Amino acid sequence: MNSRFFDMLRRALPVVPLALCMSGQAKAAPSPSLCAPDEQVAFSCPIARSHKIVSLCLAPGKATPPAARYVFGTPSHPELIYPSSEKYTANFQSSHLMYMGPTSGEAYSFINTDTKYILYEIDGTGFMNAGILVQPVGHLHASAELHCVPVSKETANAGGVYLNLDEIDRTKNWQTDSDLENHGLPSTK
Repeated sequence: MNSRFFDMLRRALPVVPLALCMSGQAKAAPSPSLCAPDEQVAFSCPIARSHKIVSLCLAPGKATPPAARYVFGTPSHPELIYPSSEKYTANFQSSHLMYMGPTSGEAYSFINTDTKYILYEIDGTGFMNAGILVQPVGHLHASAELHCVPVSKETANAGGVYLNLDEIDRTKNWQTDSDLENHGLPSTK
């Protein structure tokens, strides 16, 4: 793993409640994104306190389950692209998150070398959170958490989400992450 990337993740631990970003249309693809023009955006958001973006991009076409790739960085300098080849051979997982009351969420995860990356969105009464957790494989806690940029409550309530609702049904066919479904998101130390 790129040590500069990991050091950046270790330093970036903002603790602020977040709302979801919007493109202005219900069920529109999240923006901005680092996906190629022919890819579908499954998840994307700008990272708080940085100029970076995280995106989960689905391969062109309508195959179910879709192949995907993860991109983190800026449009001019992507810092981590997984898988690194254009063959979309990575193994991504999709999980539904359940909490008490009307709170639930979705998460996408994958393992690159000995690190699990978890893209998540949680929606509850009066709040919505989204971001990335970085968890060393075999550890109970995440070593870093990066939050998506918050937006106003009015914008979030208009129906746009970090997750692309038009593509979520296709990713439901991915294998589930049993650790996330059984234990929820890991906390940071």
